[in-house]
Amino acid sequence: MAIVSRFGAAAACALALGAGSGCAPSAVAVPPNVSVGPSLPPAWPSPAVASNDAPPQIQAMHFSSLDVRRGQSWSAAFVTSSNVASVEVRNNLFSINVPRTGFGRFAFALDLLDTPPIFVRGYRLRVIARNSAGREAEEDMPMRIR
Repeated sequence: MAIVSRFGAAAACALALGAGSGCAPSAVAVPPNVSVGPSLPPAWPSPAVASNDAPPQIQAMHFSSLDVRRGQSWSAAFVTSSNVASVEVRNNLFSINVPRTGFGRFAFALDLLDTPPIFVRGYRLRVIARNSAGREAEEDMPMRIR
């Protein structure tokens, strides 16, 4: 009986410790600086001018969709402060180093090819802007691959 109770206690402890550390992404809200749709919003901002050592800023993000279907084209555009050297879009399935189109402007377009069924689910999408000194600004949002 003592072995069962020790094992039961260990299992309960492992379950309690692992409850918050699963593989599923925790729920996140869509940030207010995100727009979604086929075209850029009419009030698309201009990049804020910032010194090289100032913290990077993500001013606006636009995605063609945050619910992407396999075989669909997916695109995004970003406006950042002028001191941002790189923008990375990533989750635990992929990482995209977004091409810079001008100071404070970044954009990408790609075709989502067929994906194995195991990867068809929701993800936490991370957008990370870095200045030349390596300082980061990050915005997270939900994304789904269908």
